[in-house]
Amino acid sequence: MPLDLSASAAQMVVAAASTAPSEAAKQAKEQVALLLGGSDTARQLLAKLQLDQTSDQLQATAGLEREQARAAQEAVWRTHLADLEAGQLQELVNRIQEDLEKSMAEAAEKTQKRQQWRDALQPLPKILDWYKANAFAGILLAAGFVVLKGYVIARGDLATALGILQYAGLTTVVTAGLLSSLPILAAAMLAYTIIEMTGAHASPGDTWRLYSVAFGTFVLAAFFTPWTYLVLAVIIGLVIAWLKTGRVRKPAFWSLSVLVTGLAVVAVILNLYTVWVPHEIVYFRPNTLKTEPQVGYVLSEDNGWITMLTSGPHQIVRYPDAKVITQMVCERAPRPNDFWSEVKDSATLWDEITAHASGLHPAVNQNCSD
Repeated sequence: MPLDLSASAAQMVVAAASTAPSEAAKQAKEQVALLLGGSDTARQLLAKLQLDQTSDQLQATAGLEREQARAAQEAVWRTHLADLEAGQLQELVNRIQEDLEKSMAEAAEKTQKRQQWRDALQPLPKILDWYKANAFAGILLAAGFVVLKGYVIARGDLATALGILQYAGLTTVVTAGLLSSLPILAAAMLAYTIIEMTGAHASPGDTWRLYSVAFGTFVLAAFFTPWTYLVLAVIIGLVIAWLKTGRVRKPAFWSLSVLVTGLAVVAVILNLYTVWVPHEIVYFRPNTLKTEPQVGYVLSEDNGWITMLTSGPHQIVRYPDAKVITQMVCERAPRPNDFWSEVKDSATLWDEITAHASGLHPAVNQNCSD
């Protein structure tokens, strides 16, 4: 029996055992167990246990230790395979090599598919990768966004901003402040997928993935993004896709680029004014401190008090629970003849569709004003 054939067989066995759990490793285990154990079930089981032990030892090491462990295991398996004939060894080498090649091809195909989905889901993977590579800067950026949002919501009044933090709680403010950017992220992804779908570089094989992501993003935006932002995202996506074709003259190119950038910046700024909780109408008991209902955002309800951020002026007010009859979610209509109010306070597409369906729309027939 040639020594190099025995060594090759041992290398193949160890290579199969060192891979992540896969069909190749499973097939190699069966082949080795059958050759070493023959018709003896106990010996087959022993061979499988030895392969599992080899796999565990290799998976538990890395770097130089892994190479040393691999060499040691190859020596062990040369001993285990010493009694096999040359024909059996060659068959084992061929079988395992075939299985490993098939496993590598499957892994490469899976990696390619993951990359295709990753490309289709842009720009979120790029953002996440940037945050992973720049964790400290990402934390500062997120903290800056939350602080800026709180300051804008408080209409530039530091005392009100600190009051929001005090009554709503730091965790709630940070989490809700970041989640409140979801409408902008959904709109950005929708615009990006439109750019990719209409771009000349989009390959036919990726088209269905792009359409799937675009549909999912559209549904997400329909639930969370004001319809004005959604329409704006579609327009921006189409304009950018047109600009990327290179068929636009330079003056028009730069003019449209500035316009698109300006619209995106305005959308982000308007999003800073969005509070993370819905409007509510608070009705008071007769002959109490207030006779008219109070409209605003309920920040907290604890210790027998309701803390609200009033609509319009955005001031913090507190009322005893005992003075309140009921609270009801309401829908704030945009101010008449106020373009920015119509953009910022417009309803989502889902709200527009379900405006007359009481089972689906929580604020049906309940309008609130400043």
